Amino acid sequence: MIVTANRQDIEVSQLKKKNHKRTQASFEGFTRLSTGKSSESSLFTGISPFMTVFLFSLCFFFFILGTEIPYKHTFYYGNLRNLSLPGETLLSQVEIKTLKAEAAVTLPYMADEKNMILWDVPNRKYRMTDSDRLSSLSQRYSISISTIISFNKLENIRHVREGDLLILPEIDGILYTVKKGDSLESLIKEYDLDRSLLVRYNPFIPLENGLLRVETDQELFLPQVSLDENEIRSKTGQLYVFPIKGRILKPFGEYRDSVTQIETFHNGIDILGNIGDPVKASFGGTVISAGFNNSYGNFIVLDHRNGYKSLYAHLSVISVQRNDKVLQGEMIGEVGKTGYAPTAHLHFSLFKEKKSVDPMDYLH
Repeated sequence: MIVTANRQDIEVSQLKKKNHKRTQASFEGFTRLSTGKSSESSLFTGISPFMTVFLFSLCFFFFILGTEIPYKHTFYYGNLRNLSLPGETLLSQVEIKTLKAEAAVTLPYMADEKNMILWDVPNRKYRMTDSDRLSSLSQRYSISISTIISFNKLENIRHVREGDLLILPEIDGILYTVKKGDSLESLIKEYDLDRSLLVRYNPFIPLENGLLRVETDQELFLPQVSLDENEIRSKTGQLYVFPIKGRILKPFGEYRDSVTQIETFHNGIDILGNIGDPVKASFGGTVISAGFNNSYGNFIVLDHRNGYKSLYAHLSVISVQRNDKVLQGEMIGEVGKTGYAPTAHLHFSLFKEKKSVDPMDYLH
């Protein structure tokens, strides 16, 4: 028996067979891929080389741009214009100004004349060294310790130390603060002042109606005036005055004798003088010894009743005797060169208890 089929049925049957084969091939490929047995060649079987390159390029493009994608989804670019950093709002409320360093300015005298300094005295500045004493400066520059104390407003000369800068005026005198009721005329009379010197060293005294006039709290320089003795004593402790005026020939301490070349200790100071110059008591006290010694020649010893004693040697004349009481500054003898003294001078020693001390630490 011969069976015939029309053309349409045959074509449908063939199409079903082709689809079945493709499905089977895909399933087999998937099976190999899941078991790890597929190869790159088998995976892309049936795909053209052009399509393979295109797919790889597309994948690489999206991989590179992948990091940008999250920001595109989570950040709105329109808000960047209003973005502010932490603390920026707070800083915007702070006023910032530019500062510049200014040089120190010396203010002129206050318009209130009561605070004016009226004096202008030529002076030198001196920086103290370790070996300096006010007494040595007094001798060297021919100004009194009273002047040094007053001009530098020292409360206690024991507080002056190495490195301190002192002002030494060219003339003796004191600084004076005008008190209520003072007038220029009353000050001239009280301190026996030379009017021309007073005006010379106080050029800023104001002139009113043709008269020089001072006000309370103004500061004057009183030339050739000394501090009150009690005030000096309070600032110096025990006050000893130089027994004579003259250059220091030999200081206190170790020295080598110029004649014998033997090193010895000098227990006082030698002050150059002329035979017959008056020798004054450095401090008030009682004469406990007066006589002659081969080394000291004519000498005097005073007990000052405060633990201190003073010795005056090489005198040409002794003007006191034992047990006499003398005042500070009172004449007790005259300069000479008796004893071991190659030239006219005064040897002066100061003893605390039984130990000699440097007189330059105590002399005014």
